[in-house]
Amino acid sequence: MNKVKFLVATLLGVLFVACSEEENLSQTGKTGFLVSLAEDVKVESRSTPEELGEPVASQFNLKITNQVTGSELYNDSYTNQLIPASAGMYEIEATYGDNPVLALDAPYYKGTAEADLADGESKTVQVNCKVANALASVVFDNSGTNTFESQFASSYGVRVSVNGSSTTLTDNGKSAYYRAGSMPVFTFVGTLRNGGGEKEVPLENSDLSSPSTFAAGKHCRITLKLSDAAPGLRVEISKVEVDSVTINETIPLEWLPKPKVTAEGFTDNTLFMYETETPTAKFNFNLSSALQELKFTLNLADETYQSLNKTYTLSELSEEDRTALTNAGVVLPVIGSKEASLDFTGLAAKLTGSTSGEVLSNVITLDEVKANNRVLEGEQVYTIQTSAPDFELIVYPGNTWTKQFTANTQIIHGNADVIRKGMTFEYRTSETDWMSSRDSLITGLTPGTNYQVRLKYGKHYKETNVATYPIIELENGDMEDWNYDDGPEASWPSKGPFWKRWYVRTNKDETTDGWCSLNYYTTSNNDPKAYCSNSGTEQSSDKHSGSYAAEIKTIGWGDGTTAASPFSTIKQNTPGELFLGKINNNEKEYGIQYESRPTNLIFWYKYNPEGSHEFTAKIVIENKNENVILAEEIFNGSQQDNYVEKNIFINYKDEYKHLEPTHMYILFSSGENSNSEVDKASVLRGSRHIGNILYIDDISLVYDK
Repeated sequence: MNKVKFLVATLLGVLFVACSEEENLSQTGKTGFLVSLAEDVKVESRSTPEELGEPVASQFNLKITNQVTGSELYNDSYTNQLIPASAGMYEIEATYGDNPVLALDAPYYKGTAEADLADGESKTVQVNCKVANALASVVFDNSGTNTFESQFASSYGVRVSVNGSSTTLTDNGKSAYYRAGSMPVFTFVGTLRNGGGEKEVPLENSDLSSPSTFAAGKHCRITLKLSDAAPGLRVEISKVEVDSVTINETIPLEWLPKPKVTAEGFTDNTLFMYETETPTAKFNFNLSSALQELKFTLNLADETYQSLNKTYTLSELSEEDRTALTNAGVVLPVIGSKEASLDFTGLAAKLTGSTSGEVLSNVITLDEVKANNRVLEGEQVYTIQTSAPDFELIVYPGNTWTKQFTANTQIIHGNADVIRKGMTFEYRTSETDWMSSRDSLITGLTPGTNYQVRLKYGKHYKETNVATYPIIELENGDMEDWNYDDGPEASWPSKGPFWKRWYVRTNKDETTDGWCSLNYYTTSNNDPKAYCSNSGTEQSSDKHSGSYAAEIKTIGWGDGTTAASPFSTIKQNTPGELFLGKINNNEKEYGIQYESRPTNLIFWYKYNPEGSHEFTAKIVIENKNENVILAEEIFNGSQQDNYVEKNIFINYKDEYKHLEPTHMYILFSSGENSNSEVDKASVLRGSRHIGNILYIDDISLVYDK
């Protein structure tokens, strides 16, 4: 039996509708009937529930008969328009259905009314309608140990017989309708499994023998169960329930609205997605009764699933097709279910995009959705448009080293988690085959080598080129190469020279990149006396290894400087420096051209400060094109009587990872002193004012990556 429950309170129980009051008033002044139909014991309404589609009153036949003459004034489909009539007594009858002896789901509705029509009168007559035949339905209780499904083949049911006619009730929800006052006979029929033969069991019960059970508008519900009985099974009546039914509980399926479709995830029948995304792609069917049939056609552009391209009829679906659709991620509805949907969400998650950049159109056509013997109006076409995932491969200069690099990925469109889990990296030189890595960190590379690298996800990939940095050794980092010029000779008897201008290189050209000092400055006055002009950085045999080291001193000097410690006059007090760079127009310039990325700076030092002072060691790596410092590390050291190694790890600034190094410098400074701390010179012309003394040897850059 099919039930419809209306939830809108103001319309509850209302089935049939009169024409509007305005229409009634517009037709007054004419003789005739205005007929409205209403279900008995229900409240009349002026509007038809929208859920019913067309007004259900139009399904009725209306017959108006003159009670005196017996002539029919009207015998046709119901109308809410004025039916002209002359004065007299009339019987008005509204009916729906044929009132068959016995049929499945065939309700018969009837209502009558009498009216006395005066001449010139326009009268509204309400006809109360009700269910005029009776019906029965069966419930099979499968909750016990023995179930109907396990013991009988699928053809079991209850045969209903009335006056030589018969029909069979199964578990499909249909009801048997028969004329009021009939005395139907009920018999269980079924075929036992495993060759057990046919079984027929008459169903007898006091309710099934009572005429009141089969009166007009009565619904007889029979519940059956199986009980164990030696030597076989016994079919028993669990209960019989008899209820009165109303028209809105027995409305014919065809009166219910056509199926409707709500598409989740689609906008204007289109769902746009990128491969790896998992959008909802689901068709929910708004049904007034159980799903009877579904037909749909697939035309998928995705090569992987083109084998699914065909038209499917749900009731005729082969196991092979059902399995193929299920494996592809399609969830099918069940015929007989009122809550039904066709779900392509699983398939959508598997769809891929084209490697050529083309958008693939995967078309789903709903050809037929059938319920309550009505079908969806016209085919509905939906498209899932799929594009390839959009991602970028970037290898930043700041993530590239001499022996490794990190491939950075940017996911623009697509499921980032899915792409990252499934992607691989490949790299090669012009002379090697592709090598694969699951890790974005590619190691074991050759310094100063060009590589081609690509990011792969499925059949999609992005490529770029990267060059590892060369290993650049520091020239004269062992402090073994020196040169010098003697200072000027004096004019008095002890001529000298009393000092040297030292160069930390084999030549004397400090206008080119290399190790430099402030000697150009502290000897710029070229005075013969060492306490007036001298080198703050010079060669020393007090070394860590090899033959020499750099001795970097804070010195007093300058024109007018005297040598009378501790009462000397000191005009200039300058910390000594050793740095990578050059001297340009008698001005120091830090930095040499340098295009690599070391990981560490190592040097050996000892330090004898005059007072509680510290020396400074610094390494700076920069991009002079953009005038930014890519890395800067500073170390301040205190007194150290013996040589010790210092290893400085170089931290690079991540915000400048997109820039390459162009220059680098290393700087050592002996540290500040007061004049009194450097006041050491005596009256001897070779005597010098000296403060802090820093020894530096074996400077090297480390390339651990």
